[in-house]
Amino acid sequence: MADFRIDIISDFVCPWSYLGYNRLKQAINQLGDDYRFDIKWQPFELHPEIDSQGVDRESYLSKKFASSEKLAEATHALQQIGIEEGIQFNFTDKDILPNTFLAHRLVMIANQRSLGTQLALALYHAYFTEGKNIGDVSVLEEIAQSIGMKDEDIEEAFTEKSKLIIEKKIKRFQELEILSAPTYVINDKFVIHGAHTPDSFFKVLTDIVK
Repeated sequence: MADFRIDIISDFVCPWSYLGYNRLKQAINQLGDDYRFDIKWQPFELHPEIDSQGVDRESYLSKKFASSEKLAEATHALQQIGIEEGIQFNFTDKDILPNTFLAHRLVMIANQRSLGTQLALALYHAYFTEGKNIGDVSVLEEIAQSIGMKDEDIEEAFTEKSKLIIEKKIKRFQELEILSAPTYVINDKFVIHGAHTPDSFFKVLTDIVK
């Protein structure tokens, strides 16, 4: 019996972080039941400059992509990849691109209650499929309750203590030059950048076993 501790450094508005976990999970399933996995979700802010109210997604990303046409092309390509992998990416011209700092605080507490992956997937689905503003406290509370988090745990996520811890974590990852999402750290030793294919993840995991 081998054990894997996998820290997934990601953001909940990063489509490649969502796809990356989906592919990693396929690799884990390929390994079967002989191995145990302890997955912890760690914070990365793709757009730290966005304020707490969020911004208009289309306007903001059109500037990032240099034009609305290029954004539309990238969005269509992403949706096609999603269809192939069973993830529905829905976007409208009314979508809000949120600040995800509060979401990271909530997931940190969920990690401690063995609910981290459930919450992370619920956040991805809420944002990418349902178009919800996951920077809004009431939306976050609703999502957390839906996966079984207790009210006291949700309250703990929004304390000053949790804020300071997440700030330190983000700073620490920057110092380690982890500058992109998703990044995977396996057993505090092996680092993988990007949303690799399931076969690629599987090879890495089996190489670590050997």
